[in-house]
Amino acid sequence: MKKLLALFIALSFLVVGCGQEETNLEQQDGIIVDIKEHPDGRNQILVVPNTLDEEISNKKLDELIKLAQEKGGAYYSFEIGKYEELEVGAHVIVFWSGLQLDSNPPQRGLEKVEIISK
Repeated sequence: MKKLLALFIALSFLVVGCGQEETNLEQQDGIIVDIKEHPDGRNQILVVPNTLDEEISNKKLDELIKLAQEKGGAYYSFEIGKYEELEVGAHVIVFWSGLQLDSNPPQRGLEKVEIISK
C-alpha cells in the first residue's frame, strides 16, 4: 500500500510539473500582417495586437512595421514546414518563452500558435 501511495504521489508531481511548462509561456493576441521566408530554415510572422483589418489593408511593409512598433507587435520565428496554415490576415494567439531579441519590433521564438479566425 505504501508503494502504491508513493507511486501515486510521484506521478502527481510529474503531471503537475509537465503542465507547468505551458503556463510559463507568454502570449500575444493579434493579426498576422506579414510572413517572411528565410533561407536558413526558419520563417517569421509579424503579429500586431489591438488592430483591425481596416488598419492593415492596403498598407506597405514599412507601414505595417511602424504599426507593429506603435502597438507592441513582434516577429515570431518558427521552423519551415511548421504552421503552414498561417496566412496574412489571420487572427492568432501566439505563445513564446519570454525571451526576445532586442530589436524594434522584437523577435521571439514561436512555441505554439492558435488560429482564432482566418
